[in-house]
Amino acid sequence: MEDPATRDQVTSKEILDVAFEKSKSAFTTPRQTIQDIEELNSYQQTKRREYEQHIHKNRLNLKQWIRYAKWEVENNHDFARARSIFERALDVNVQHIPFWVQYIELELSHKNVNHARNLLDRAVKTLPRVNKLWFLYVLTEEMLKDYQMVRSVFENWLAWHPDASAWDAYISFEARYEEVSRVRSIFRRYLSEFPQGYTWYKWIDYEMENNGQDIATIRAVFESAVDTLLAENPDDEKFFDLVVRWADWEAGAVNETERALEIYKVLLGGKVQIPASLRNRLQTAFKEFKSSIREDGKSSEIAEQLKKLAKYRNAIKENPYDYDSWWSYITALESNGVKSTDELRTAFDTVVANNPKDNYKSVEWRRYAMFWIRYALWEEFANGEIESARQVWNNCLKAIPHKQFSFAKVWIGYAEFELRNNVSDGLTKSRKILGRAIGQTSTVQPKTKLFQYYIDFEKKLGEWERVRQLFQKWLETAIATDTPAEHVVEKYLEFESSIGEYDRCDLILSVVNNLADDAQAGESLDRGRLFGISVEFYKDEMKYDKVRELFRQLLDKEPTADNWISLALLESSIPSAKQLEEFLVANSEEFEVTVDEEQIAKTREVFTEADAFFRKTKDNESRLAIVEAWKEYEEINGNDDSLAVVVAKLPTKVKKRRTVDFIEEEYMEYVSPDEKVDEAPKGVNKFLASAKKWAATAATAET
Repeated sequence: MEDPATRDQVTSKEILDVAFEKSKSAFTTPRQTIQDIEELNSYQQTKRREYEQHIHKNRLNLKQWIRYAKWEVENNHDFARARSIFERALDVNVQHIPFWVQYIELELSHKNVNHARNLLDRAVKTLPRVNKLWFLYVLTEEMLKDYQMVRSVFENWLAWHPDASAWDAYISFEARYEEVSRVRSIFRRYLSEFPQGYTWYKWIDYEMENNGQDIATIRAVFESAVDTLLAENPDDEKFFDLVVRWADWEAGAVNETERALEIYKVLLGGKVQIPASLRNRLQTAFKEFKSSIREDGKSSEIAEQLKKLAKYRNAIKENPYDYDSWWSYITALESNGVKSTDELRTAFDTVVANNPKDNYKSVEWRRYAMFWIRYALWEEFANGEIESARQVWNNCLKAIPHKQFSFAKVWIGYAEFELRNNVSDGLTKSRKILGRAIGQTSTVQPKTKLFQYYIDFEKKLGEWERVRQLFQKWLETAIATDTPAEHVVEKYLEFESSIGEYDRCDLILSVVNNLADDAQAGESLDRGRLFGISVEFYKDEMKYDKVRELFRQLLDKEPTADNWISLALLESSIPSAKQLEEFLVANSEEFEVTVDEEQIAKTREVFTEADAFFRKTKDNESRLAIVEAWKEYEEINGNDDSLAVVVAKLPTKVKKRRTVDFIEEEYMEYVSPDEKVDEAPKGVNKFLASAKKWAATAATAET
């Protein structure tokens, strides 16, 4: 038989769904009733006015400009208006990089290639020192496969003498398409601009990685680097590294030990002038180099590597849970060119079989999880064994005690693996993995990283309903596990606002504020923070009556002096009806709220109401706080007469006596002017009256 208590429980998701369904009849969007061109024009005019109000209220709010422009494109297909909006945004601040980037990306997303190119050309000419715009330009041209245009953009960029990142990007571009001669030509120009050891080092790295068999060229670059730095800048911090690397390369990769020895002998023979500090370092390096050369003239590097492997094997043999030694051991196997995949796979299988014994998310568990991830990536990328990698991911999930703790990076890594390697139903499998992750990891508290990743994932796909379901599940889980849920509410509102669903935002705030009053849900919802979130949202939407209503509800629950003062000052920050009307009619883009007589009058009404409230409750300390705040307000916004009225309300300290536990004591109490006569003890009044009567009688007798 079903338990009545269980049957009556309602989840937050059900509350949101029911409330939204009921709200559909109350909030009917104009699009559902548009029947002719006149109604369409009216709807468009209303929406544009709303956007203009938001923009004029805070013209530096990037999101509002972007929403406005996107609305024109997506709903009206009016690119001309959208471009006009972006141009106005650029007029506000032409140096604001996000405006340029969003403008360009909007054109690219709708395949307006020529418009995007024109914008990119304008952007780099307007702000030629901003690398981000140049990077966007070359990336766009490369995506369009106009490689000659990419080179032209790079050349224009280099004419402005940018930093080294521009040269590195140009070299990376040419290297991707194996343009070896072009890369070398760029490096020569690069060195004329940055004649430093770091630049030579980058050139050598390129040659070794891409042209490792071209020994003559690599040797020529080493010779040129050492000769140039020796002649121009022997104090360069990379000079020593270049010499040592050259000698090691000659002895190791080329097996020219004699040539390597000759490099040191020439530099240390006294014929070359080098700084004393550099000479000492080279002498030390020379001694170490000679000690690594065996009698047969070959390097003992292999012997050293074998010693390291033996050292790691002994460490993990003594302690199978020494994950640091395991990590170094596997790295050594990979770096030493181990060709046997079975040996590496055996090492991975051995370490993952030794799972930690801790029942909490310890450092050992974190390192253990990283081994699983490394194992799976190794199978996928190094071996190309997709099925083996999939099995590793599944075994990893079985090894983790998800009811106690889990690892978001493991779930996300598995989901991305399926997305990469499954063309037909990779998206479906990724969603199932992420859904399973949320279900298994939310028993204690929701994992923010998982929810945020899944939500961002669906946002990129434009699946708004799925995003809403995830937010509702996130909110429901947070409330059910007594986890602070205000962050979820903020993110949910931010999402709905970004797509213009302001009615849903209103509904969300209404539901969560009601849940905060509930005895069960209230523990995971901070009323104070929810109140602040609600006030900020309605202020942004210019729904000031709703803000007043929120403050009144707060005063019903917590009628403190601070809350009354906040409500009073709020009235002075709300634009008057006249100001709003002038703003809607005017062409000015700035909207500044000034405190006029209407706002001052409303603020005084609230202060008067608060003063009366605390007088009625006989809370003199709170009443004093109200009057003092009122006095400060009148000093700024009032006049002498209004200030005098408030000053007259200031209470004074009066010494009184009372009996506590049969002991009479003195105490201080604030007494307002309108309370002095009413609250004076009757005995004192009678005594004063008798004294006055006696004084009058005495005066008559003397006369």
